[in-house]
Amino acid sequence: MTTTFRTSLAPMLASMVALLALAACGEIDERDPKPRLDAVSTPGGDFGATLLGTRKRLDFRLRNSDAGLARVKPLENVAPTLAGDGLSFSHTCPARLDEGEECFLSVYYEPAAAGTLAGELRVTSNAGAVARALGGSAVTALSPAAGVVAFSGGADGNFDSVARGSSKTLIYVVRNIGNADDAITVTAPSGSGWSASHDCPDTLAVGASCNLSVTFAPTLSGISVPTPLLVRDAYNGEYGGLALALTGTGR
Repeated sequence: MTTTFRTSLAPMLASMVALLALAACGEIDERDPKPRLDAVSTPGGDFGATLLGTRKRLDFRLRNSDAGLARVKPLENVAPTLAGDGLSFSHTCPARLDEGEECFLSVYYEPAAAGTLAGELRVTSNAGAVARALGGSAVTALSPAAGVVAFSGGADGNFDSVARGSSKTLIYVVRNIGNADDAITVTAPSGSGWSASHDCPDTLAVGASCNLSVTFAPTLSGISVPTPLLVRDAYNGEYGGLALALTGTGR
């Protein structure tokens, strides 16, 4: 005996149509954007005791994510602002961040006079505002005593235009302007056509200086941006170090 089973497609088709109708009516929708402004640097928003004549950096991340909802709406009209004496900033934030996208903000503290910092990093958008408090103090001498490296007379990392097959060398002077000997490490820039050398000791005495020599010898035409020339010590180790951005153009 043969038994024939018949299955109707009508119920299956009805279910599919119902799901599509729910989606079209907004039952499966995006939630409000979820901006998160988090500290990337270990000190968070605290610049600590900052010696006049030096600069510290703290890094932050803005992310549009809810960590639990499947979808969130785009974060739009993103506008970072900064308040506080001696503060400046740079960022990579576009005007719009889709779900899961992020950008980074760097805040610099370079005080001109002794005093207490009461600052704020704020980002406004279609989701309102998120903010991080920024604190610290500007001092004329460190207590307890510590070494602090700084570029003497400022430093310009722009090598301008250099012909292929030739080179240009700039020398930067680093001085310990702190009130104790300073253990330092120097990291040379990394990039095609860039090289560096220095005569800095492992420990730089109070008031002593050393020289860092950077050479750009392009082999290609166009703008070249290597990693920064970086000097680190205990004072600025968690604040981005003493960094010099470099750039040059091969022709």
